[in-house]
Amino acid sequence: MALTTRTNSINPNVVIIDLEGRLDVHQSNDIEKAIDRLIENKDNINILINLEKVEYLSSSGLRIFIATKRKLKDKDGKMRLMNMNDAVRKIFKVVELIDLFDVYTDEDEAVKSF
Repeated sequence: MALTTRTNSINPNVVIIDLEGRLDVHQSNDIEKAIDRLIENKDNINILINLEKVEYLSSSGLRIFIATKRKLKDKDGKMRLMNMNDAVRKIFKVVELIDLFDVYTDEDEAVKSF
C-alpha cells in the first residue's frame, strides 16, 4: 500500500491523499498513522482521499475512514472520498457506510465542495 499527498491548484488548503494497493489489516495501521500525522500538524484541515488505485479494502481499511472523519470533525476539518472503483464501492454499500461519506468522481468538483 502506498500513500502520497499533494495539493490541488483550486484550493491549496485541501490535502489530497492518493492511496494505491491493498488496504488490509497489514497496511492499515501505517496508513492511519500517516493520516493522523497530517491531521495533528494542522487545524481546519480538509482531506480528499483518492481511492482510484485501491485494489482491496478490508474492515481495517474502512475503520481508517471512519476514524479520520471523526478526528477531522474534532478539528473543524472535513473529509471527502473520490474515485471509488466498483469493488471498493460495493464494500462500502454492503456494510452500509456509503451514505456516511461524500463521494466524488471528479477531483476538481470534490475540491470545490470544501
